[in-house]
Parts: sequence; structure tokens; C-alpha cells
Amino acid sequence: MIVREKEPVVMTKAGKLRGTYIDGVYRFLGVHYAQDTSGENRFMPPQPLIPWEGEKLAQEYVAKCWQHDHPRVEDVEITSTKMYKDQQKLMERSSEMGVGRQTEDCLALNIWTQGIGDGKMRPVLVWFHGGGDFAGAAEADWHDGFNLAKKQDVILISVGHRLAVFGYINLTPFGEKYKDSVNLGHQDMVAALQWIHDNIEAFGGDPGNVTIFGQSGGGGKVCALMGMPAAKGLFQKAIVQSGGFHGAGPEAGIEMTKEYMDFLGIDAEHVDDLQKIPPQDLIKAIRDINKTRTLGTYMAFPSVVDGKHVVYDPFDGGVGSEFSKDIIVINGYTKDDARLQAFFDQRMFSFTFEDTTREITKFGYTEEQAKKIVEIYKKMLGNDPSPTDVYAACMNDQRHLKQNLLRARARAKAGCAPFYNYVFAFEGPYPDMKAIHGVDVPFFFDNGCYATGIWTADTYVDAMKLSENAGAAWAAFARTGDPSCPNIGVWKPFDEKNYYTMVFDAECKLVSDYHGPGRKVALGEF
Repeated sequence: MIVREKEPVVMTKAGKLRGTYIDGVYRFLGVHYAQDTSGENRFMPPQPLIPWEGEKLAQEYVAKCWQHDHPRVEDVEITSTKMYKDQQKLMERSSEMGVGRQTEDCLALNIWTQGIGDGKMRPVLVWFHGGGDFAGAAEADWHDGFNLAKKQDVILISVGHRLAVFGYINLTPFGEKYKDSVNLGHQDMVAALQWIHDNIEAFGGDPGNVTIFGQSGGGGKVCALMGMPAAKGLFQKAIVQSGGFHGAGPEAGIEMTKEYMDFLGIDAEHVDDLQKIPPQDLIKAIRDINKTRTLGTYMAFPSVVDGKHVVYDPFDGGVGSEFSKDIIVINGYTKDDARLQAFFDQRMFSFTFEDTTREITKFGYTEEQAKKIVEIYKKMLGNDPSPTDVYAACMNDQRHLKQNLLRARARAKAGCAPFYNYVFAFEGPYPDMKAIHGVDVPFFFDNGCYATGIWTADTYVDAMKLSENAGAAWAAFARTGDPSCPNIGVWKPFDEKNYYTMVFDAECKLVSDYHGPGRKVALGEF
């Protein structure tokens, strides 16, 4: 390591990188871990870097991968609503979806560390961004690694990878050349983890103590990596924030690929033509297709269980859990995660209790059961909850509390390493959204200071306290595999008797059987 005018130079396996030094933290941005994916590399597995002479600057983020946002969220019917506009304020300084500088040369990561060349073996936290498999980016103020590196002496790394058609088209039926052209975005992530394993000691990190974490689609990526043979041994701990394992069958991706090629006028004999079309035109084609479709039929290339790259579901309680049994897991969600559903159907904000009862029957309950459930939630929530509050809480428990519990049980059944539950409960200033999907992200980076849309003058002090506590918990977990720390106290792992859950709020507290009555409803035990 060489330091010249506050600009550190680190020698990696492929060549020298020049970063920046800011107030005790070394920062390297836009560090490529694989080759440019344009031209002949498009739709190919990530290719190893070609070594270079001299120094490469690593002082700016690279552009994000070509992408599109969820088609419904790009619809003027949604973007013109008050909720959408409020949500944009709430998420200000987070990762923008579907817009901004975009490139195919996007296989890069960003590193923050307190020490390079000092012989220390710091724990490494690796972030995979949200946005499904079609949007998002590694760079954002919310994802900045400075505070965790500075306060907790961990290494923070954020990773960019291919998205949408570039990352998830399935071309495996089209000959030997494309035999591995599936789940390319996930293959990119493995390549990033391999680069980290091979190079992180030069940045003061421990390649044998790596924690991967992600939120929403990023949480899904974490789950998939747990079931990828090529990723085995490249990380030891995993944090899943409001995500889950969502691998579709391979036929789903193949069928969508054929529909896409038909739209472009490309047949199986000319599949190579896909490598010649300008990237912006490939994205435009998806948007044009989706203009003719509705919710539930949109084109968005999925990650799939292809049997070679993505193989196992780590929460199946069987071979998948056995495959990943040594990985220690934190799994959680936000208290009002499911209110994101209102982006697709905002009727819930005008529900009566009769409407709420009707909607609850769609979870498979009879009308009489639904009426009983409404009363259960009224009592559990207290403070005279509205019909919307009751419905949103019930939906959250059906979708998140239940899944958390089933995952914990599946891991326990297979004798896996400890599993920790959490709920993030700090509410933003918008009563329709409360602690909606995504508001937790800046706090676990200890970046609450950047979450200016989430706190107000009245809640600022609590928000900053929560930010430091949440960041300390993630750092403690990365360091030892136990998130307990002086900031939040003892955090006990899941067990079938107590259903321990850490609630992150202005005051963090460990509770037994969070939303117990809601748990019984979700499991049909009421």
C-alpha cells in the first residue's frame, strides 16, 4: 500500500487501484471485479479481469446497469398519486430505480475500510441492492459505507451487477455458446464474492469472515446465493431484509425469452443478433411490451432455479437447508412492509371494516373467520385502529411474520446454525405508509442522517439513536455471528418456545412472540 497526497494505492491480483482517504476511511469506488459485459460478452457469464499496468483510478461510482423500474410504478396512474409522491419524498437519497446513468460495464463494487496494508483482519459486510432483478444500484447515500467503516471498523462493500434482460434472460436452449446464459446477474454476484475473497486482505479484511446482506430484491439475492454451489464458502453469514427465496422454474424464463425474441423479430437461428442491438433498445422493447399488459402479466425476466447455478432453496427444511446449514442467518421485515401493496391498489385507504372483512377472506378464511380476525386485530393493535390499519397489519403478518416463522422452523428442522428474527418498527411521517417497505435500509448502514424523508424535527433524535444502534447490531453480527451488543442488549436466536424477535425502534427491545395473536391467525391456530 502506498499513500500519496491522501490517495491510497492498493495492489490487487489484477493491478493497482488508486482510491481516496476521507477522515480516517479509505474509499475505493467503481472497482471492477469482471470485464465489461457489452459486445461479445453480452449474455455471457462474467469474464475474469485482464491484468493492467500502472494505476487505475477508483474514485467515482460507475454507472448502474441498464434497467427499468416495475412497470406499474412507471405508470402515470400511479406516479400521479399522492402516495407515490409522498413515497418519493420518504425514499429521498435512496437508490433510484430505472433512471440515471446506465452502462453494460457495470460489474463493479465499492469499498470502505479503515486500514489497508495494516495486517488487521476486519469483518466484511457485502451489500446487494434491492429493486427486484430489474432495477436498483450499488451507489446511493443510503448505502454509503463510511459510517459503518468509521464507527465499527468493519469493511463495507456494495456490489453492482447485471439486471433485467441483461442479467436474467434465459438463452440456455439456444446452443452450446449459451449453455450458461441464465441467472447471469446471480453469476455476477458470485464473481464479486470471489474477487472479495481473493483481494480483501489487501484492504485490511478477513476473507474468512464475510457477511452478505440485502433488502427486498437484495434479500432475495442473499437467499439465492445461499443455494448456489459456486458461492459456497465465500461467505459465512447472511442477513435477509424484507426478502425471500423466489426462484421460478426454468421454463418460466425460457418462455419469456421466446416472447421477447418474437417481439424483436429474432428467431432461434439468429439469436446472436441480440448481442448487436443497442442496450437502450433492449430496455425500450421491455417497456413497449409492458405498455400492452397489466399487473400479473408484465414482462420482467425472473431469476430461476436452473439446477446448475441456482440450485437450492435454503429454507426448504431439506436438502437446501442442509446445503447451507452452517450459515448464520438474520431474517426480518418492517412493521408495515405490506403497505407497499397500495402502489398496486390504493383502495385499501378507503376501506370500511366490511371491506376489510371481505379482503381477509381472500387469504383463505371464511366470512365468519374473517370477522373474528378483524376483532382479534382490533384488540392486538389497540388505539382504535382504522380498517386500513387492521387490513395492513393482517396482510403483513400473512406475508412476512408467517414466512419468517416458517423459515426459522425449516432451518431448525435441518439443524442449521442460529437464526435471528427482527421487525423494524420506526415510522416515517406519512400516516398511510408508517414503517413501509424500505425505510429500514439507511438505519442498518448507520446512515439515518441521510434519511431526511423519514425523520422530522420531532423524531430526529430518536432516528439518530436508532441509526447507531441498528448499525452496531449489523456490525456485531458481522464480527462474531451474534448481533447482541451494548447498543441493543442481548438478542436471542429463534426457538420454538419463545419466538424471539428484536424490535428496532427508538428503543430496541427483544420480545417473545411478536404479534402473537396475528401469528396464530396466520398459522390457522386461532
